[in-house]
Amino acid sequence: MNFKYVPSYDECLNIIKDNAAFIVKREIVDNIPIASFAYRLALIGDFVKYNGARNLRGITFREDTGENIALPLHKFWNLNENEYTQLDKLQNKNILRVTEKYDGSLVYFFMLNNKLYCKTKLNSFAEQANWAMNIVNNNKILKSSIIELIKNNYTPMFELISPRNQVVIPYTEEKLKYIGARNMINGTYNFNYIEGCDPVAEISIDDINVIVNTVKNYYGHEGFVVVFNDHDMIKIKNEEYLKLHRVKSNILNENTVARLALDEELDDIKNSLFSAELDILEYVCDLEKKVLNSYNNFIRNARKFYELNKNLTRKDYAIKAQNELDRTSFGLSMELYVNGAINENKFKEIFINKKLWDRELINVI
Repeated sequence: MNFKYVPSYDECLNIIKDNAAFIVKREIVDNIPIASFAYRLALIGDFVKYNGARNLRGITFREDTGENIALPLHKFWNLNENEYTQLDKLQNKNILRVTEKYDGSLVYFFMLNNKLYCKTKLNSFAEQANWAMNIVNNNKILKSSIIELIKNNYTPMFELISPRNQVVIPYTEEKLKYIGARNMINGTYNFNYIEGCDPVAEISIDDINVIVNTVKNYYGHEGFVVVFNDHDMIKIKNEEYLKLHRVKSNILNENTVARLALDEELDDIKNSLFSAELDILEYVCDLEKKVLNSYNNFIRNARKFYELNKNLTRKDYAIKAQNELDRTSFGLSMELYVNGAINENKFKEIFINKKLWDRELINVI
């Protein structure tokens, strides 16, 4: 899983065409078409399958030229979340730095037509991006630092914390915390401080076991981000924070697990269960895999059929779809034919309520 490999625009397009776990969001910014690539319902195996897939976490391109204009943080996981982040496998990794994990929103900056813009993972017009842009526009020193980094092929990244953007931890002020900058060419990081902005708080610990014990008593905070010498990272979260995210009494309900999986909210729960309740964890992980694979397969099946047959008349298309597809894929494929897109919010509710992960899928050859 080479996170330093920076995929091209065409490589990102090929990944989303091959795997419905990855998506693209297209926007027009300053009359220029841009495309942001991200994961949606991806399992660890999806990231292993494609070189550079861990960078489909907001990597952004100009669509008219294919130029990479933003490369934020790569995908990284919680401690003990998967086979690659087990504590025993991290014992021999050298730690570069440990920082506070803020409970806010990741925002990062890019330039078009010599103008500075801010975005979140998939949205250049998100309110969090607008708040961050306002902060920067009122801080000439910070704005100058950001522009200088971008001109040197770096993407500056910040955590936006705000009382208007509370997730769990309450903050009294709206501010940016500088995380670092990422080289858009080779995927490496620069964690040097910049003028005009406070950096994320660093914690002076370089032993992974001490970090794990320290976070247990790190009350009122989300936890830590550990950066290793190779620039890979893991998250280690405080148990009290995790408790606010989970409802154990409901976790054994299949529909609850399915909804959390499809809403990408299972990570914290799985992490909290790893050490003490392995039987529950195994159940949750198995069901998550089944749900995500099934959901993505229905979407992929319908899209594949549509691409192969979209030039048919509606009548011929419908007859062919009825003969070749399962009932669910048929409905999705017809929605694609009529509307050009699938209403995934609507399908998600149908998928959960009817427990479609237990239905047999007829694959398009």
